[in-house]
Amino acid sequence: MVLIHKAQFPLGIIEKQATRNAIYSYLGAGLGFITVMWQSHLFSTDEVGLLRILVSVSMLFGQLSNLGFSNVIIRFFPRFKNKEKGNNGFLLYILIVSLVGFLLCLAGFYLFRDKIIASNIEKSKLFVDYLFYVMPLAFFTLFFFVFDAYLRAGYSSVIGSLSKDFIQRILILVVIALYFLKCISFPVFVFLYVVATCIPTAILLYTIINNDEWHLKPVRGFIDKKLSVQMISLAVFSMFSTFSGAIILNIDIIMVNYKLGLSETGIYGIAFYFGSIILIPARSIGRVTSSLVAEAFNKNDLNEIHSLYKKSSNSLLTIGVLLFIGIALNIDNIMHFLPKQYESGKYVILIVSAGYLIDIGTSINQTIIINSKHYYYDTFFVISIVFITVLLNNYLIPVYGIMGAAIATAATVVWSNILRCGFVLAKYKMQPFDLNSIKIVVISIAVFLIGWFIPAISNFLIDILVRSSVAGGLFILLILKWEATPEINNKIRKNLKRFSISI
Repeated sequence: MVLIHKAQFPLGIIEKQATRNAIYSYLGAGLGFITVMWQSHLFSTDEVGLLRILVSVSMLFGQLSNLGFSNVIIRFFPRFKNKEKGNNGFLLYILIVSLVGFLLCLAGFYLFRDKIIASNIEKSKLFVDYLFYVMPLAFFTLFFFVFDAYLRAGYSSVIGSLSKDFIQRILILVVIALYFLKCISFPVFVFLYVVATCIPTAILLYTIINNDEWHLKPVRGFIDKKLSVQMISLAVFSMFSTFSGAIILNIDIIMVNYKLGLSETGIYGIAFYFGSIILIPARSIGRVTSSLVAEAFNKNDLNEIHSLYKKSSNSLLTIGVLLFIGIALNIDNIMHFLPKQYESGKYVILIVSAGYLIDIGTSINQTIIINSKHYYYDTFFVISIVFITVLLNNYLIPVYGIMGAAIATAATVVWSNILRCGFVLAKYKMQPFDLNSIKIVVISIAVFLIGWFIPAISNFLIDILVRSSVAGGLFILLILKWEATPEINNKIRKNLKRFSISI
C-alpha cells in the first residue's frame, strides 16, 4: 500500500480507497477467471473472439470520442471544485465535449462501415453480423471514462472499481449461466453481454446524481481566456495520447483478428487475460494516484511526487513479481484449465506477463508526465509507441502467429517505459528505484529457482497448491525479514498481530 503524508492529502480516505480498490480488483480477477474458464469450454474460439473484438473496437471509439477530456478532468477539477457553486459548471462542459466527440466518431464509423465489413467478411463473419453493437458499446465506454474520471478527481475512486471489476463480472456470469442452461440463444446472449458491459456507466451516473454532484449550470466568467487555452491545449495533446494509448492496448487483438481471424483472436484473448492479471495492483493504485499527482503539481510539491513515485514502484514491483512467479511456476497447470485448442496460448501468457511486470515496476511515470507542465511530450512518446507496436504486430503476427502479437505487446511496453522513465529522470531528477528494488529482484530470482526445482505432482491441483504455497510463503517471509517493502511489510505485520503472530 502506498502511504501519503497527512500534511498533503486526506490520508484516511486515500488508504481506505486504495485498499477497497484492490479488494474489488482481486475479487473481479477471481470472477474473471471463472468467466474465462467457462467461456473457453462453453463457446467456440470464434464466439470468444467475437466478444473480445467487440470490446476492443468499442474501446477505441470510446477513447477517441473522449477528445482527451479524461486528463482535463483530473488536471483541472481542483480549480473548478466548489460545492456551493456546483463546481462552476465543470460537468456541463465535459458532457458537451464528450457528446460532440461521440457524434464525430459515429459519423466516421458509418463513413467507413463498408470498408470494415469488407475487411472482415471472410475471416471474421461473426464480427460483421454483430457489428451494430460497436457504437452503443462505444457510447457507454466513453461516458464510463468521463464519469469515472469526474468521481476520481473528487477522491471517489472506489465506485468505478466496484461497478466495472465486480458488478459487471457478476452480471456477465449470470448471462453465461443463462446460456449454459439453454434459457437463451447466442444472439440473446450477446445482447445481454453488451447490456452487462454498459451497466457500470449507469451505476456511475446514479452515483453522481445521488451524491449531489450533477451540476449542469455554468458560472459565467469563471473560464477566462487563459484557462480555456490551457484546457484546450491539454485536451488536444491528450486526445492524441489517450487514443494512441487505446490503440496500443487493443491493436494486438484487432490485428490478430484481421490477419488470423476470429478463432485465433479468441485463443489470444483468453491467453492475454492470464498474462494481464499482473496489472491488477497497478490499476488499483493508479485510480488513486492520478488525482494525487495532479494535486501535488497544483501545489508545486515535487518532493511529494517523488516520494509517491518510489513508494508506488516499490509496492507494485513486490506484488507484481509475486504474481509473475505464481504464473510462471504454474504455467503448465494453468493450461490444464483450458481446452486443448488453447495450448498455443501458453507462451503468450508468459511473454505478456513479463512485459507488464516491467510496466508496473516502473510505476506512475506516465501519470507524472501527463499531469505536469510538460504533458505534451507524452503525446510524442505515444505516437512513436503506436508506430512501433503497429510495425511489430504487422511483421511478427504473420511469422509467429499469436505469439508474435505477445512479443510485440511486451516490446512496446518496455520501450514506452524506457522513454517515460528517462524523461522523468531528465526533467525532474526523479527515478522510481532504490536499494529495496534490488532486494526485491534478488528475492524474486531466489524464490523462482526454488519453486522451479520442486518436483512435479501428478495431480495438477495439488501441484498448484504446493508450488504456490512454498513460493508465496518463502517470498513473503524474505520480503519481511529483509525489509524490502516497508509499506507492504507494515500492512502484513499489522494483520498478523491480530492472530498474535510476530515476524
